[in-house]
Amino acid sequence: MNPSIHDIAPSVIRELNSRKRSDSIDLGLGEPILRPELAPFEAATAWVAEHGCPYSPNAGFSELRGTIARHYAYPGLEQAANVCVTVGSQEALFVAIKALLDPARDEALIVGPSYSLYPKLCRMEGVAVREVSFDPYQGFRPNAKRVLDALSDKTRVLVIASPNNPTGRIWPREELKALALGLSAREEPVTVLWDEVYRELYYGEAPPASMAEFYPRTVVVNSLSKSNALTGLRLGWLMAPAEIMPLALKVHQLTVSCASTYSQRVALEVFNHGLLGNHREHYVVGREFLLEQLDKEGLGAVAPEGGFYAMIRLKGAWAGDSTKAALALLERKNVVAIPGAAFGAEGWLRISWVAEREQLALGLGRIREFLELTPKT
Repeated sequence: MNPSIHDIAPSVIRELNSRKRSDSIDLGLGEPILRPELAPFEAATAWVAEHGCPYSPNAGFSELRGTIARHYAYPGLEQAANVCVTVGSQEALFVAIKALLDPARDEALIVGPSYSLYPKLCRMEGVAVREVSFDPYQGFRPNAKRVLDALSDKTRVLVIASPNNPTGRIWPREELKALALGLSAREEPVTVLWDEVYRELYYGEAPPASMAEFYPRTVVVNSLSKSNALTGLRLGWLMAPAEIMPLALKVHQLTVSCASTYSQRVALEVFNHGLLGNHREHYVVGREFLLEQLDKEGLGAVAPEGGFYAMIRLKGAWAGDSTKAALALLERKNVVAIPGAAFGAEGWLRISWVAEREQLALGLGRIREFLELTPKT
């Protein structure tokens, strides 16, 4: 057996999900409950009725790739040739890590707290990986200097998510400029792997800034899963500079050949009809409800700036072991929440607030009650 695979810990999120009961209040899995628009599916079905369902070109249909490139218009990534359509953002992350890092000499630096998949993909490839985390007492606010100080002479890829899962924080534009300036001054090039899968779900006046606006050696990962409640469509994309794309495309070709033709036709309709992120207003209202309930229950939390997660601070005897706390919360209060340790943030629980509001309010009340209990020894 491959020891690199054997030694990777299973997903804590999936483990907790497998333990939940039929009547559990699920604040764990990041699965949107909204129903997607049906018009893109109807149009895709009509296209298949006329053209069949053949393979697409390896990188995806040029019409979709060009539409994605023009929609974001990031400098140096404006052409269809800069886009590879992938099987969700998860494949895009794998493709980037596989193409960019030499296991014999390179390391990845992950900016945390972070999605637990990032280090696991690196370890699966035998790539050395380290993490730099932001200060929880400052609400995990992004800090360019902290990241730049953590780079080593072996760092070749810097992995960043904004909006962030699990914290909901968004990198401020000025911090991104400072980070780009610091990276540009380095002798050895560092590629930023920029995960913006929650980009369309933001709560400020304007969409979040992207590292691709400021730093030319940026590889962008995104998908329709969260923005449009299309997790099962498995449609994502990778955007990369011209010098990186050939290697990325080779990995994609050898791994999956191409993304689903039907999914690509649905995605094209989503873009062409302006439906990308059309669920945002629902989450804007939901966030206000979340903040009201957190305040009502007296729960210490980081107010999300994007995405649909929130970090709740554990307190008292529960603060030292978030995994034990999450398991006990499920056992004693029948609420699913994810331990912060799964993201590199011990002392916190991550909740997903996509549940129906009645369930969310009930779940937060039970979390407050739970934190007042004494752990069993």
